[in-house]
Amino acid sequence: MAVFLLASITPSHAESFSSLQASGYKTSKLTRGASGSLGWIVSNGEKKFFCRMRAAIASVGKTGMVGFTASGRQVPMSRKVHEQRVGFDPTAPQLSDLKAGRPNARDVGSCAPAK
Repeated sequence: MAVFLLASITPSHAESFSSLQASGYKTSKLTRGASGSLGWIVSNGEKKFFCRMRAAIASVGKTGMVGFTASGRQVPMSRKVHEQRVGFDPTAPQLSDLKAGRPNARDVGSCAPAK
C-alpha cells in the first residue's frame, strides 16, 4: 500500500493586492515578471512582491479595446463587436491605467515575493 502526500501549490508567503495596498505598498508600472507574465512590482522599499495581471480585456479610450493572450501579448479587438455579443462591461479597466500602475484589485491576481 502506497501513501502519497500532496503539498499545497499556493506559496506560503503569498499576499493579496488589497492587503499590500492597505499596508502602504507602492505599485510599479505594468511590467513582465521572471516567468514572462504581465503584472506589477508592489514594494515598500524593503519587501517586493510580483502581482500577476488577471484582466483579460482592457478599454482603449472610448472606442477601442484590447484582449490579452496567455503570454501577455495585446491583441486589438473591436469594441463595437464585443459589446454587441457580450454587452457593455463597465468593469473593464482602461489600458492606460493598467500600464501606469493604477490597477483595481479585481484586475490583479496573486502576489508572490519577487526575487
